[in-house]
Amino acid sequence: MEKAAGKKSVKWWPHYVLTLSVVMIAVLAVVGYLAYQFPVPDDAPAMSPLPDDGENVPGPEWLFLMLWQPFWTFGGSWKRYLFLMPITPIVIGVLLFLLPFAGRIPFARIPGLKGVMNKASAMKSGLVKSFVYGIPAIVFGLVIAAVAVKSGHQAKILGCDACHNPGMGPRMAIPPVDVFKYYSVERALQIGVGKYTAGKVEADTSGTGHAAYNMESAEGGYKDANWQMRHMYEPTFTW
Repeated sequence: MEKAAGKKSVKWWPHYVLTLSVVMIAVLAVVGYLAYQFPVPDDAPAMSPLPDDGENVPGPEWLFLMLWQPFWTFGGSWKRYLFLMPITPIVIGVLLFLLPFAGRIPFARIPGLKGVMNKASAMKSGLVKSFVYGIPAIVFGLVIAAVAVKSGHQAKILGCDACHNPGMGPRMAIPPVDVFKYYSVERALQIGVGKYTAGKVEADTSGTGHAAYNMESAEGGYKDANWQMRHMYEPTFTW
């Protein structure tokens, strides 16, 4: 990219490379700071974490938990909306693919934006102008970040070792030898016979002091995708 005549040219090397390097160093510094401030609460095998450890601790799992929200939200009669599960990441992927072309959208034709766009076009090249043109990408990134934090911060993603360790038995610590057989046969059998979601109970009407499971109004099945989501968010309650 060359600037106007009489001005210093800006090239990929070294100008853009050095600028991007500074940005990446800043990103790595933030990641390192978060890793230092929010370490994994795990000193196994000397001391295993508690099942509820890991809540509000930032982790990469927050990103895919954002996409798994339909399994958490759409249970029972709402299951017909589970088609959003595969569609949502496709839509997000398409938006990310089209994001570089956002500058070609004729925003100036939108009522109320023509004056703003004209002022932005008349601005001198620099950080402020780049920020103005980057507002759509910034807003999109903030929305994704907000959704990821909202959907992931309460998940106990770092407390798995409390139960999934060798002391709890081989099935709790070591994955099945034949994973396909486990999910297609054993897990399918568990889903088929477990017709309730743990914790979905009716009020006690028998006077015995014990609430009863309502098999008909259950929102999901034992060990299905809905159960899997609840197990990550509520490991001591859904197991």
